[in-house]
Amino acid sequence: MLETQSLQERLQGLIKGTILTDEPLASHTYFRIGGPADVMAFPADLEDLKRLLKMARDEAIPVLIFGGGSNMLVPDWGVKGLVINLSRTFLELEAVDERIRCGAGVRTSRLLALSAMRGLTGLEGLTGIPGTVGGAIKGNAGTPLIAIIDHLDWIRIVDGGGGERILSRDALGAGYRRTALPAGSVIVEGCFTLRRATVTEIRGTISKLLVRRNLTQPVAVRSAGCIFKNPPGDVAGRLVERVGLKGLQRGGAQISEKHGNFIVNLGGATAADVLWLIERARTEVMVKTGVALELEIQVVGSPIAG
Repeated sequence: MLETQSLQERLQGLIKGTILTDEPLASHTYFRIGGPADVMAFPADLEDLKRLLKMARDEAIPVLIFGGGSNMLVPDWGVKGLVINLSRTFLELEAVDERIRCGAGVRTSRLLALSAMRGLTGLEGLTGIPGTVGGAIKGNAGTPLIAIIDHLDWIRIVDGGGGERILSRDALGAGYRRTALPAGSVIVEGCFTLRRATVTEIRGTISKLLVRRNLTQPVAVRSAGCIFKNPPGDVAGRLVERVGLKGLQRGGAQISEKHGNFIVNLGGATAADVLWLIERARTEVMVKTGVALELEIQVVGSPIAG
């Protein structure tokens, strides 16, 4: 507690943003699961973020970067060190001609809404994907129709020393649901190039995708989105269903009856419940099909390998 108080006091003298202690992370994640953060900082601007990252590096303070909390499982005991929450920062969004510049804290739904309003097509495949643009770029979020990196020109990052850099799409080492960002760096902005189309066409596509999503995914209950990456030539949800695990429940967590690649919080679920279901699904699928499922969600502080 003394270390937490000391860190809080030093941060309050360092940045303009808000500092919270013992902040329940469950209230910041889509899963509504997770213990407290020792210290959570909401940087007010770019300079705040630079100061936070530099201090953390210089003092070897563990850091977790937090965006929308949509693709993340936080442990029941919480997170030690410093959580930097970007959900209130980097919210700029601007369209000029066929380009959109977007702050990393902007919700993917807001980016999609602006592109539709301006008659810019290319991002419709992101319909229904929650979270922030920064998190989506980092994980190269997408659907079978698109990966967000497909229409990305460049990103601006802040590194662990507080320096800024612009990286082109080709420099990101992007692959299926991943990028290879420099260690300790944080995305603060991205720029996309899209194509012209009619607003009616774009909104029609979005509406059809939303209908399909609502029919096939458990959108009415808490989840972190897809748990596993799709293995080459197959679909993770189909494999989980094939081994008979849809509907399997542990505590308040359940492998969705609607989609085998979702674990949902029916109420009162713990991270331990979710991890048990993840391990059960991976084991059953490996034993019965020979396929190793790789995690798509970020499991914070867990020994489970990706």
